[in-house]
Amino acid sequence: MTDIINIDSIELDLVEPDGTSHWIVTATIADAILTVPARYHPAALASPDEYGPAVCVSAFQLEPEDTPPPISGTQHDQIEYISNLDLDWDPIDDD
Repeated sequence: MTDIINIDSIELDLVEPDGTSHWIVTATIADAILTVPARYHPAALASPDEYGPAVCVSAFQLEPEDTPPPISGTQHDQIEYISNLDLDWDPIDDD
């Protein structure tokens, strides 16, 4: 499961005629990007990859009978709701 540090936004993107809603969420995700690559040589200085947090985006859809996300809820409620969806996250490129 992904470790969500903070939810920045949860936005309704589209509602289809059948009531299916599409949402976009932006959040800070722990260990999302490689910050220091592994070092293998010399062996005395070898170290594994190190990862750090990054602002990421993901999308999900809900059927009409599904409970919508707690947009006005607490940060804890939002993180709990989004964590339960087990989303795939893409880091936002700042370039």
